[in-house]
Order: sequence, then structure tokens, then C-alpha cells
Amino acid sequence: MYIEFIATTIEDALLIEKSGADRIELVCALTEGGLTPSYALIEAVVSSVSIPVNVMVRPHSQSFQYSPDDLSIMKNDIKIISSLGANGVVLGVLNEKNEINQIYLEELLTACEGLEITFHRAIDDTPDPVRAAEMLAQYPEITTILTSGGHGDFSTRMQTIHQMKKACGDISILVGSGLNKDNILSIHSELNTGYYHFGTAVRKNSSLIEGVQLDKAKDIVNMLKI
Repeated sequence: MYIEFIATTIEDALLIEKSGADRIELVCALTEGGLTPSYALIEAVVSSVSIPVNVMVRPHSQSFQYSPDDLSIMKNDIKIISSLGANGVVLGVLNEKNEINQIYLEELLTACEGLEITFHRAIDDTPDPVRAAEMLAQYPEITTILTSGGHGDFSTRMQTIHQMKKACGDISILVGSGLNKDNILSIHSELNTGYYHFGTAVRKNSSLIEGVQLDKAKDIVNMLKI
């Protein structure tokens, strides 16, 4: 069982490590879906915890379609994130058809040497997440796909995740979005991916802007690591 929690501050990160979670996804601007955090925050978190820290690489929240200038910024961010000692990066790029932008993706991958790579929930905005997962399986550098199974009702998304698991080869499917202590056991029973990602479920008042609450984080860890 592998559990990842989102951190937006060093305080979040320290509590996440204390909870027994396996990995931190470090972002800023959680209200915008998560953007690239400051270099100072990355450095502080990486130097303060012993569990892996994967850092969001997302320059803005307008869309997952990026300009050449955006791409250049993302590549530079990745190089700096690597130099700061992070375990990995979290990224995703789409084209004007909302399909994965392979040209941009391949450029980003060249900057990611030595880093774990998670392709984030941009995949849920593609017309066919299963086909997109199959395409990502062509890239051995990609270790993880973060997904909620696209859009639609619960049963449809669960079926999509099952199909993505079959399509993506050795890539781990990290299930996220809307997971909480009330539904995680039933979702795990249905999917059994073993990789789960939590955001507001471990925050005070389930808020996007309040900090991680240790007892909520511990409750989820204890539920899944019995």
C-alpha cells in the first residue's frame, strides 16, 4: 500500500511524514489545482523530511495546453527541482485536441533524468484516458499516472481505471480526487491499485486553504496499512 498526501507548506510536509504516509506531493495554489511551488519551499521541505517529495510542475492554471515559453519555463523548473534534491516531478501536457502532447512531453522527459515522473490528472481531460494511458506506457521514464478515471459517474470512472491498469504496462496507477476516509476502503476493494492520493481529506475542515490535520492523516494511513 502506497499513500501520498499533498503538502503546500513545510508544516504540512512535517505532519505528513509524521502520519506515516509514504510520499509528499508538493504544490502551491491548491485552490487552482496545484501549481509549481517556490524553490525556497522545495529546498526547505526536501531538507526537512526523509520521505520522498514529488513536486508539481505546472506554470499556470489556464489549461494543460502550454505555449513554447511555458514549455521552456517547465524545463527550467524541472532542472532546478532536480538540483534541490526532490524525488520526482508531477506534470502533464495536452494539445489543442486535449490529447497528450507527445512532442512537449518528450522534451520535458529529457530534463527529468534521475527523477520519478508522475503524469497528473490532465489525463482525465483527454477524450480517452485508456488510450492515453496506453500511449504513456511507451515511455519507461514515466513511473506513475495520477487519475480519477476521467469524468462521468462513479461506476464509469471505476471501470475506466480498471482498463487503464491493463493498458499502462508497468506504470503505477495512483488513484486520486475525492478520496476520503468514508470511501477509501470501498474504492480500494473495487480497484486494489494499492496507490492512493489524498488532498482535502487530510486538511482541517476539508479545506483547500487550511493545513494538514495530523489525526485525519493518521486515520487514513491506519485504515489502509492494517
